[in-house]
Amino acid sequence: MTYRIKRVAHLTGINPATLRAWERRYHLLTPLRSPAGYRLYTDEDVAILARIKRLIDEGLSIGEALDRVRQTSLPLSPQADAALLDAVRDEIADALLSMDRPRAQAAWERLSSVPSLRRVDEVLMPVLRVVGERWACGEVGVADEHYATAFAREKLAAIFAELEGGIAGGPLAVCAGIPGEYHELGLMGAALHLLDAGWRVIYLGLSVPLEEIGRVAGERRAAMVCTSVMRPMSPEEFARLTCELRRVLPEGTEIVIGGGGIPDRFDPPPGRVRVVGELRELLAA
Repeated sequence: MTYRIKRVAHLTGINPATLRAWERRYHLLTPLRSPAGYRLYTDEDVAILARIKRLIDEGLSIGEALDRVRQTSLPLSPQADAALLDAVRDEIADALLSMDRPRAQAAWERLSSVPSLRRVDEVLMPVLRVVGERWACGEVGVADEHYATAFAREKLAAIFAELEGGIAGGPLAVCAGIPGEYHELGLMGAALHLLDAGWRVIYLGLSVPLEEIGRVAGERRAAMVCTSVMRPMSPEEFARLTCELRRVLPEGTEIVIGGGGIPDRFDPPPGRVRVVGELRELLAA
């Protein structure tokens, strides 16, 4: 993934003018360039800059921080990055299933230099899948699953607040759970991807009446409404849902539905309804 300089400034806490000055004076990074000439930073670049910022905050000068990073972690290879993510993912899963929050938190903090969406996609969501699979097999109880979910939701909410603070414009999406739907982390993940792509997001949470979703979308002139279906639906039930959403939502609002509860076979939905396997796919589409 690549990031423009404004997004990198938000992720690292280093203002754009400082980033440009460091490039000129210290030849720290050589960002890619878009066809229009904008700087494009990689995940590795963001991780390096985050380390430098942390060392400066601890009292080192810029020169000392650069020397430290160059000696110990420049560059961070994809293999090393993957090894870190694998180790932290296993540690968090084991800690949560032991209901050991301090250990889970300590492991999570090891990812402070990893971009937000990688922490979500490559750590939190896989941890939840592991916990869910073990719950489905009867290896852990409902309380264990809820404990892990609560930890993940707290982290997702913090990342949401972090990303939301950097969005000033862009189209508006409303993310809301339909009535009777009580699984929200996939929907939160979709909201984070939208924020990262420059959308403004109104997140309404779980089990919202359809009429209320329609009211908010109309009042706020939303370009898109996203919802997640995790409870298994029959083709007939799913068809009724798509028709009801079209009825309550403004004519110009696109409707995106994702989640594991969508039936394997269903009639093609009517116009302006898009069905995706996972809500994150809506950005690729």
